[in-house]
Amino acid sequence: MRRLILTSFSFSCKIRFNRFLLTLSKNFMMRLIICLVFIGFAEYIQAQSCTCKSMQDYVALRDFDSTAKHKPMNLWKFAKTLEKDKSPRCLAFAFQLKAQVQIKNNQFEDAAKSLDREKFILDSIRCKSASYVENNLTRGELLMLQGDYEGSIDAYSKTVKILQRAGNNAMLSKAYLGLSGSYGRLKDKDKAKYYTNLAYPVVRILSDNETKIDLLSQLSARYYKLYQLEKDKIYLDSALNTVSFSYVLAKKIQYTESYLQIYNLFEDHAYYKRNFRLALNYLDSALIQTNPNYHWKERGAIYGDMSDIYLELKRYDKAYQFADSNLVYAQKIGDPYDVKNALELLYNCAKLSGDYERALLVYEDLSKMQDSVMNIQNERAFRQLQEKYHRVRNEKSDAEYKQDKRLLQQQQQIGNLKWRLILVGIIIFALLAAYVLMVFRQKSIKQKQKRLEIRQRLNRARINPDFIFNALNQLQNAGLGQGTDYKRQIQSFSKLLKQVLDSTHDDFMTLDREIEFLTFYLTLQRDRSKNAFNFSFEVDEQLDPSNVCLPTMILQPFVESTVLEGFSNLNRVGELIIRFKLRGLNELAIIIDDNGKGLKAIDSSRASEIINDRLYLLNKLNKTSSSYLIREKTGGGVSVEIFIPLITKAYAEELKKEGF
Repeated sequence: MRRLILTSFSFSCKIRFNRFLLTLSKNFMMRLIICLVFIGFAEYIQAQSCTCKSMQDYVALRDFDSTAKHKPMNLWKFAKTLEKDKSPRCLAFAFQLKAQVQIKNNQFEDAAKSLDREKFILDSIRCKSASYVENNLTRGELLMLQGDYEGSIDAYSKTVKILQRAGNNAMLSKAYLGLSGSYGRLKDKDKAKYYTNLAYPVVRILSDNETKIDLLSQLSARYYKLYQLEKDKIYLDSALNTVSFSYVLAKKIQYTESYLQIYNLFEDHAYYKRNFRLALNYLDSALIQTNPNYHWKERGAIYGDMSDIYLELKRYDKAYQFADSNLVYAQKIGDPYDVKNALELLYNCAKLSGDYERALLVYEDLSKMQDSVMNIQNERAFRQLQEKYHRVRNEKSDAEYKQDKRLLQQQQQIGNLKWRLILVGIIIFALLAAYVLMVFRQKSIKQKQKRLEIRQRLNRARINPDFIFNALNQLQNAGLGQGTDYKRQIQSFSKLLKQVLDSTHDDFMTLDREIEFLTFYLTLQRDRSKNAFNFSFEVDEQLDPSNVCLPTMILQPFVESTVLEGFSNLNRVGELIIRFKLRGLNELAIIIDDNGKGLKAIDSSRASEIINDRLYLLNKLNKTSSSYLIREKTGGGVSVEIFIPLITKAYAEELKKEGF
C-alpha cells in the first residue's frame, strides 16, 4: 500500500508541473500583435514615400474621367509645381512630365535624361514595379522615335502584365499600340496585327476624354501601317472609321489641339484612295491648325506631303515650291535627318521638272548631308554602346549632384530600415514557429496530462478497499481455528495483494496472470460468501495465455460488481463464466456471463468509468476502436462483452515505451 501512495504522489507532481508549463505562453499573443503593428507601421511609411496625391489626381483625370469640355493644361508648369513637393514620388513624376513635353518638342536627348532621373529616384525609394509603368511607356515611345525598335518593344513589354492586373485600360492601350508600331516598323506584320487587334476593344471602352481621342488617332495610324504591309483595303476602312470617331469626340469636347493629327490621318486615307484633291484640302485644314512660331516640324511635314501629291499630279513647279518650304523648316529644326529627306525631295522635284542645273546643285548639298548623317549615325551608335556599358554621369550640374546625394542618403536610410524590417520579420517568423511548437506542445501536454490523470484514477481503483477490510476480518475470525482453510486463504490473499501492488507499475498483464489474479480474488470472495457461487474460465485454443496480454484492471471491476451485487442474496447458486475468444486475426473478445439478478441489481458506473479510461488510452496509442457492451440476458443475469485488439507481449512492450 505504501508503494501505491508514493506512485499517486508522483503522478500528482507531474500534473502540477504540466499545468505550470501551460501558463508560460499567456502573453505571447500580445507580443505578436505588437510586432505585427510595428511591421504594418513600417510598411505604411514606405508606401507613403511611393505615393503622390497630385500625381494620382492627374492620372485619374487623364485616364479615367470623362471630359465635357477640353481645358488646356501646361504640363511643363505642372512639372515645375511638382518639383516643389517634398515627396520623392512627386519629384519623379515631374521628370516624367518633362520627358513627355521634351519628346513632343523633339528634344530626345533631354527626354532620355529626364527618364533616367525619374528611374533613379524610383530606384532610390524602392517603389514597386507598378511605379515604373509610366517610365517604361514613355521610354518605349522615345526609343521608337529614335529608331531603336527592339529597345522600344522591350520597354513596352515590361508594362503589359502589370497594366492588365491594374486595370488601367488607357495605359494598356498605349502599350499595345506602342508594340504594334514597333513591330510594324520591323515589318513583323503578324505581331503588328496582333497588338492592334488587342488595342481596338480596349480603346473603345475608355471614357470620352482627350486620352481616348489621342489613342484613337494612334490606332488609325496603325491601321494605315497594316495597309502598307498587307495591301488589304479593309485596313483603310478601319482607319477611316477610327479617325472619324476620334474627330466626332474631339468636336464634342472642343479638343482643337487634336485636329492637326486628325486632318493628317484623313489626308492619308484620301492619298491611298488616290483622291489627291481631297488630300490637299485636308492638308490645308491641317496647316491652319499649326502655329508658324513653334509648329516647325508639323508644318515641314505638311509641306512635304503637299510636294509628294503635286509630284503625283505632275505639277513639278508646285512640288518644287512646297519641297523648298519643307527644306526651310527642316533647317530651322536643325535635324540632319529631316534636312537630308528634304534635300532628297527637292532633288527629285528638280530632276523630274527637267531643271538639271538646279538638280545638280541640290545633289551636291545632298551628298554632303548624307555624309554628315552617316557620321551622326556612327556617332550615335557608338554613344548608345557607351551608354549601355558605361552608365557614367559626368555632365551633372551641382544642383543635380546635391539632389542625387540627398536621394542616395534617403536610399541608405530606407535600406537600413528594410534590413531592420527583415530582422523583425525573422524574429516574428521565429516567434510564430515557437508559437506553433508551443501549441503542439500544449496539445501534447494536455493529452499526457489526461493520460496521467487516468492512470492515477486507475491506480486508486486497483481493488475495492471494502473487499480488503472484509477479507481481513474473515481471516481474523478464521484464524481462531488455525485450520487448513486459514492457511490457504492467507496464501491467496497475500498473492492477490502482491499482484495488485505489482500492477501499479505494469500496464499490461499476460492472460495466464490475469486468470491467476481473478482466481485468487474469486476464491477469496467465494470463501467469504460461503460458496454462494461458482466460476470458470474458457480460453480459445488459438490463444497462447502466456503471450497474449490484457490491460490491467479491465476485467476485475465487472467481476467485482457481479460477485458483490449480482450474486448477493441470490436464491440459487451463482454461475460466473469468463470466456476469451479470438475474433478474426487481430481482435480479442472477452465475455463475462453470470446468472445473477441482472442490471437493476448492480451498479456498473465504477466499472464503466475504469474501462472507459483504459480503452481511451488503448485507442489513443493503438489507433484502434476498442469497445465494450453491457446487456441483460433473456434468462436472467448480465453479459459483458469487451472487444480489444490482440496484444502480444512484444507489442505491449512497444506500447509501454510510447507512454501507455
